[in-house]
Amino acid sequence: MKNKKVVIPVLAVAAVVAVVIIVAIIGSDYNSEKYTGDLYFFNESQTAIVSESREIKYRDRQDLIETVIKKLIGGPENRKHVKIIEKKTKLLSIGEVETEHIVVNFSREFITGNNTKDLLAVYAVVKSLCAIDGIHSVKVIIEGKDILSADGSIIGYLTDGDINLPTDAYNSETREVILYFPNKARNKLVRERRSIKITDQQPLAQYIINELIKGPSNKELSKALSKDTVLISVETSDNICFVNFKSSFLDKNTGSAEQEKMAVYSIVDSLTELDAIDSVQFLIDGKRVNDFGSINIRSMFGRDASVIE
Repeated sequence: MKNKKVVIPVLAVAAVVAVVIIVAIIGSDYNSEKYTGDLYFFNESQTAIVSESREIKYRDRQDLIETVIKKLIGGPENRKHVKIIEKKTKLLSIGEVETEHIVVNFSREFITGNNTKDLLAVYAVVKSLCAIDGIHSVKVIIEGKDILSADGSIIGYLTDGDINLPTDAYNSETREVILYFPNKARNKLVRERRSIKITDQQPLAQYIINELIKGPSNKELSKALSKDTVLISVETSDNICFVNFKSSFLDKNTGSAEQEKMAVYSIVDSLTELDAIDSVQFLIDGKRVNDFGSINIRSMFGRDASVIE
């Protein structure tokens, strides 16, 4: 009987050790991947965003994205940096996690009412997520609705390259741009000059597309693009402007052959007013496609003055 009393505690200890080992193994497998990347917060004066390197353990792609966002909400580790997202903000959902274009849906607490602060918070989310391999652009929405900038335009998909980090504050200026909208008959384009406020945070070509989506100021002119047009990104390289729209662009802006032609050349002729752009390449969800209604948009488009009234 004395031997049995000794054996029972030994077996119990062995069982506990086995459980601990199993839990440790499960825990290590649960967060088996490690990611080291930059997260962005306010600088001390809260006038710009600065990076902070973090190491994050995660299970899969979605878990990594969620963890990055939660750490942004949690705030910086560096005492010289300042929290950029309001503490009570909740992450409601993340859309399209398996694609290179991510939609992040926050609760209403994300918006403070300070346009500059809110815009920098969007930039912090975009740059933090675009640092993850395979993520090209990010769009931030609030409870399923678009965020509007100070000038009333929609803040759409942004890439890391769209956001130039200044040393202390971003510069803004007023620029005059030339836009082209269809006439009432929708068979010719008419020039419209417009002064817009821009910053060095986005390329001028992106502002031009957003202005086209907003529509003409002149009531005698017509819209070239649907208000539901979603711009993902605009990048210019070797005098070619790559304009990347969501796939809904194809459905929202097609109809008659003349309407499709006006939509294409409203964009092309407006962008080629810029010295740095000679031609335009249309992309849909980052890829070249053939058919935009009756027009093949796979090839690049150069300026066409014959459609201008």
